[in-house]
Amino acid sequence: MRPDASYHPFSKEIWQAVTNQARGALVRKEYCPEQSRVESVRCVHLNHETEMSFGRQVWFFEAIGIDPVGRQHRLYGALEFSVQFGLLEPCRAALMDDPAHRQRFLHGLIEPISPDPWSAPSTRIWVRITCASVAIITSIWALALGACILDSW
Repeated sequence: MRPDASYHPFSKEIWQAVTNQARGALVRKEYCPEQSRVESVRCVHLNHETEMSFGRQVWFFEAIGIDPVGRQHRLYGALEFSVQFGLLEPCRAALMDDPAHRQRFLHGLIEPISPDPWSAPSTRIWVRITCASVAIITSIWALALGACILDSW
């Protein structure tokens, strides 16, 4: 968690918008909107909006969801928002049964996987295998060519 997220003063409208999105996540997963409740809403990642880029906020919440059969579930939610011209725009919502899954979700949002294919270990292995194969085939071809030339003399 970044330090500025825990001490940033958010307006009542932002708290209400985040809570509404959390309730919406419960409803989308078919939990009872009247009996389910959202608890412990907090901002865990905050990038302020600049003149060159939009801002970003990631919020965590816990919830008690009541399914259609009446069973109670402890849920862990994460919400991602884009801050565009001072307004919160919902991007992603995730609802999980395990808080560790939620931490992995946050880690994936904050430090996305590098799109550079050359940084992957498997790519390096395949490149080395290909280079070694080309070197071996070239050596065999050169030896065969040399043997043909020597036989013709």
